Amino acid sequence: MTLFAIALLVVPLATTDDDGGVGGADVVVGSDGTTLTITGTQERPGTSTDDSTSDRGDADPPADPSRRTPSDLCSPLGSRVGNCATAPVLPTVGVVPSITISDLEQFAPQATTTAAEPGDIGIAGMPTNFIAVAAEQTRTGTILGVPITVRFTPVAYDYRYGDGSTATLDAAGQTWAMLDQAQFTPTPTSHTYRNRGTFLADVDVRYTAEVDLGSGWFPIDGQLTTDGPAREIRILEARTALVAHTCLEHPAAAGC
Repeated sequence: MTLFAIALLVVPLATTDDDGGVGGADVVVGSDGTTLTITGTQERPGTSTDDSTSDRGDADPPADPSRRTPSDLCSPLGSRVGNCATAPVLPTVGVVPSITISDLEQFAPQATTTAAEPGDIGIAGMPTNFIAVAAEQTRTGTILGVPITVRFTPVAYDYRYGDGSTATLDAAGQTWAMLDQAQFTPTPTSHTYRNRGTFLADVDVRYTAEVDLGSGWFPIDGQLTTDGPAREIRILEARTALVAHTCLEHPAAAGC
């Protein structure tokens, strides 16, 4: 019988990988001749196997963005996971319209009608008391499809008395009784006509505005004015006479 001897030469092997790294490997045959073990190290460009502190400050090269694994996904809000490089998906935000005072005309309060006492009748040469009832008002609706609440606050009253006189006041006016005053006495909103006749008086009310789009009130620049309808005011002429008794005492007396 012929015997053959096989000699194995153990040499280091040089290996390369897809990233261009170079390393060395050793081939070792097991003692029973049936196993083969390969061990070694691999070096890549920009890395070092030296644990010295001389190169610890060197920055590692950036990861290859082309290499992906199943975990390299972005969340719906754009959070980064692994090497995910997808741009974040931002939630849609509704567009808030730019609102001006003219945009609020569709919500304007009702026009205010002025009144004069006593009974829309006055005496020439004596104060006629004017009253314009206006209060804070709130309206709701939409602008460009956006729900909106508008709050109007009266801040000024522009009176036209019909005799060529005008006045801008910051009060709505009160009756003589509310002011605890006698009739035909001056008030903050009274006007004195010099001549008798019928006059068309009216008042325009100016409002400031605030709007709420669902996140709180904020003011709008400017003022909105409502044009009040005219109202007839009759001014009479009063004559005085010296009498011995009043009309209450002698209702049938002259002039009663």
